[in-house]
Amino acid sequence: MRTTERLFVYGTLAALGAALFLRGTERSADATAHPAPTDVGPADAVILSGKESNLSLRNGDGRIAFGDQPTAKVWSMGAVNSDKVMKLLLKSERFEEERKALEEKAKSKDEEFRKRYQELESKYKDIDPKAPNFEEGRKEVEGFFKEVEDWRKEIQDRLSKLQAEQVEKAYREMTSAVDLVADRQKVDIVLRFVPTSQKFESDNAASAMLQVQVRTFLHYPEAIDVTPDVMKELSLKDE
Repeated sequence: MRTTERLFVYGTLAALGAALFLRGTERSADATAHPAPTDVGPADAVILSGKESNLSLRNGDGRIAFGDQPTAKVWSMGAVNSDKVMKLLLKSERFEEERKALEEKAKSKDEEFRKRYQELESKYKDIDPKAPNFEEGRKEVEGFFKEVEDWRKEIQDRLSKLQAEQVEKAYREMTSAVDLVADRQKVDIVLRFVPTSQKFESDNAASAMLQVQVRTFLHYPEAIDVTPDVMKELSLKDE
């Protein structure tokens, strides 16, 4: 083979070999390429440097911990419109029936007093102050009014006590529902709040200022509001 032919053949083989090598390299690169990792770790801790001291972040019982104290953790937070939930609970049938039972008893007693009063009025309305039985009648009428006054005070006290008991009972039901929702959604802290958008219920400056004070948050992400979940747990419907 002449020299020029050998150079041509060798050059062609070299070019072909280079092409095959590069093509093989491309296939190899495609076969071994992986997407960029999205997870970092596992690691025992992450150290963040600072001007005065470093900060160590670690897993503390499933929460981000940044110190040795039990409270040095990042806690998840939720909020419940407790005013709304409590009012709906107290309006519910199971609470209203208790109040109605007491109110019906009071009405029945009032009807009894009304009849007795009519009887006393008929008995003594024309009595002469000089009559022998006048003093006896006066004492009977005074005793009747004292009985009515004592009964009304008793029923008012019983109603106030029932209302107080119902408020506590409603509160316990609400907190039990909050516990269930918080456990299900992994919420550590649940605060009571009134939405900033809720209309004020006030007719004077002092009442309006109180409406401001009970609104715990001035700005908050809607995601922290777990009120609908708590209401669903209590089988309450929005008005």
